[in-house]
Amino acid sequence: MELFKKNLNSYLGMTKRNILVFFKDKTTLFFSMLAPLIVFLLYIVFLKDTYLSSLKDSLSGLKEYVLASDIENIANAWLLAGLLGTSCITVSLNSLHVMVSDKNAKIDYDYNSSPIKGYIVVLAYFTGAFLNTFLITSSILTIGLIVLNSIGSLYLGFNTILFLYLVTILGCASSTILMMIIVSFFKKSSALSAFSGIVSAAVGFVIGAYIPLGSFSNSIQGILSLVPGSHVACLYRNLLMKNLLEHIDISLNGMDSHMFINMAKDSFALHLNMFNYTTSQMFMMLYTSMSVIIALGLNILLYKKTVKRY
Repeated sequence: MELFKKNLNSYLGMTKRNILVFFKDKTTLFFSMLAPLIVFLLYIVFLKDTYLSSLKDSLSGLKEYVLASDIENIANAWLLAGLLGTSCITVSLNSLHVMVSDKNAKIDYDYNSSPIKGYIVVLAYFTGAFLNTFLITSSILTIGLIVLNSIGSLYLGFNTILFLYLVTILGCASSTILMMIIVSFFKKSSALSAFSGIVSAAVGFVIGAYIPLGSFSNSIQGILSLVPGSHVACLYRNLLMKNLLEHIDISLNGMDSHMFINMAKDSFALHLNMFNYTTSQMFMMLYTSMSVIIALGLNILLYKKTVKRY
């Protein structure tokens, strides 16, 4: 029992320290939000009018049966899904900068020469980065839901809202554990910062935050769908847009032969084309969960190899 308390105190203390290091570093905090900021600015400047025009054109002659706020919220919900998907990845990556900075400062040597168990060190890095990512991403989700429902309504029930936060937990856990594998190969903070910049610029394309994945060829869609973050972003799109689209379909009362809802589902990629297999929500949940388990095993193996060097 005494040993358990010591390990628990060490774990909690190291986790708290990792969280504080992240929030005290304003530069790292800014770059962790760079990708969501890029998505937001591109949407406001270039994408919103394009998608709204496309939606309105598809309702030619039927716009009087649909609320203008509902049409706007379809595009807004797609934006929010992109913001959440990119946040899971970039915040987790930047939260793990502490792993590399600890290597530079030789703090990891102190850990390995102390009585602290190695798995506690790894778990503290993971937990700190996960909590940072969840705090920021769930804040974006909460603010986004408030703003979008002030514009109109997303027609979300309590269970759907709860599931959105559960997806956030899964997305943050998946991104954090996968990013730990990548970060473990970096030895210098400058190299990791450069890599983070590249990820911030590219992640929006990979998960369909800038352009829906359905716009790409089947082979490209298949490759991009291998990234668990693509499944997380798609889950967000399903949860945020499904009830809204169904409400509009009911408002149209079959006058368009359900063409609008089918067009919207294809245009905004509510399903992934994974090498000609159309993914379901259950599949995306299982795929993302499996990525966590596999990445956890890889992290354990990498840590054991790292310890042998000391």
